[in-house]
Amino acid sequence: MLSKPIHKNILLSALTGLSAALAFPKTNLFFLMWIALIPLFHVISHSSVRQSFFYSFLAGLAANMLGVFFVLDSVRLLTGSYGIVFFFYAALFLYFSLYWCLWGGILSFIKRYCAKPWLFVFMSACVWVVLEYVKTYALTGWPWTLLGYSQYLFTYMIQIAEFTGVYGVSFIIVIINGLLYFAVSERKKSYLFAAAALFAAVFIFGVFRFYAFQNAGGKEYTAAAVQSNIEQYKKLDNSYKTETNSKLEEAAEILSEIGAELNVWSESEIINLIPVDIESYVFADKLAKTAGGFNIIGAPYLDGDGKLFGAVFYFDGKGGYVSMHTKNHLIPFGEYLPLGLSKYINIGADNIDLNKAKGYDAVVFTDGDIAAGSLICTENFFPAIVRRLVFAGAKVLTGNSNDAWFYDSSGPYKHFSANIFRCIESRKAMIVAANTGVSAIIDASGKIAVSTRVYERIIINGTFTQNDYLTFYMLYGDVFVKLCIVFAIVFVLAVFLKRRKIEKR
Repeated sequence: MLSKPIHKNILLSALTGLSAALAFPKTNLFFLMWIALIPLFHVISHSSVRQSFFYSFLAGLAANMLGVFFVLDSVRLLTGSYGIVFFFYAALFLYFSLYWCLWGGILSFIKRYCAKPWLFVFMSACVWVVLEYVKTYALTGWPWTLLGYSQYLFTYMIQIAEFTGVYGVSFIIVIINGLLYFAVSERKKSYLFAAAALFAAVFIFGVFRFYAFQNAGGKEYTAAAVQSNIEQYKKLDNSYKTETNSKLEEAAEILSEIGAELNVWSESEIINLIPVDIESYVFADKLAKTAGGFNIIGAPYLDGDGKLFGAVFYFDGKGGYVSMHTKNHLIPFGEYLPLGLSKYINIGADNIDLNKAKGYDAVVFTDGDIAAGSLICTENFFPAIVRRLVFAGAKVLTGNSNDAWFYDSSGPYKHFSANIFRCIESRKAMIVAANTGVSAIIDASGKIAVSTRVYERIIINGTFTQNDYLTFYMLYGDVFVKLCIVFAIVFVLAVFLKRRKIEKR
């Protein structure tokens, strides 16, 4: 029988979306994610396919209107137009809500073909993972709110990412939500025991893997990360150049006193083009000379063909330029405008260009001892980029970002959360330098050794180890996602053959 209490179902759907949103930073109520989907499972189980599409879309709206709210300030800063701000915000949360909508509709359709609740729960998790994978890469990808990322501080529970990536954590979350729903709806303790057993197994496995990699590697190296804390409006206006350069010079002096072997600076630390603006190139050289050691510094790069790239540069302790990595993943509307929208969107800032080119290199910075692979800004959301760097010889990772765009919203924390998973997937330490935060040193187990608050001018330092260990995930990539796709295809074929058999009778 189809459900009739529409108001109740709307409230339950909204409760799911709200709980899911609160599980992410800044609120970090990550435990809510383990029960957030239960109300929506109830609604879908008692609704038609059409109704399930609608209610799941409502849940997605509640989750994503809160989940992507942090983009408002950055778009306003970029365009100065409130019309564009709300258009972009609405387009984002409506688009992401479609994934929830599809999930709910598909589940409602397949429930009649699942003889056992466990099969329904298993298929619901497979479908969710497939949709998350599509979301990661479709339209250049925006994987900021994958369910698994909400657990970035639940270190023991996310160690399975070494084999499955973040998608495996999302899978376990959906499975446990589904089992808990049936434990309540059918009043069967067996489902509750199954959920508890699965949770305990993943947790215990995580404890062992965490301690196995907490001190992975041999020799310890020293590292420092610069959080220069320069507001974005100052980076976009050349009249503040003297002030911002002064802050960077002070940071270089402090680095020289710390004497770390690896110094990591944020993305776009130097605001003008290298090498076109010789003054900026010389300034980067000066910073590296003052700081000493191995310096990775972010700056825009204009090549000989007039193509503009986001980039990070390796300058050695003597101030000499050694090599460069160009950004492999561009942010739509942040670094380029699709669909010819440059005709309609006006950018009034000095130091912004929405026509950047995509880089394809996998350059690893090395002095013969340290071998660092750098992730620029949102590259940290894409494990494939990490895999290329690791196969190119990276033994430690750096994160170079500028989250001043997001002010002190949930944005910097959501962005930072992906770094934990990249460390676990690759079993490599990471030194993160973000202009206004969050900056940190993370070890190969995903443990945060030291971190900063947002909008804090500070330089953090600590130690890290390197290793050339190749995890299952680095070797084979998203095998787990492919298995979910295979299970989904097999299920569809089984349903099709069953229906054909019934029709022939």
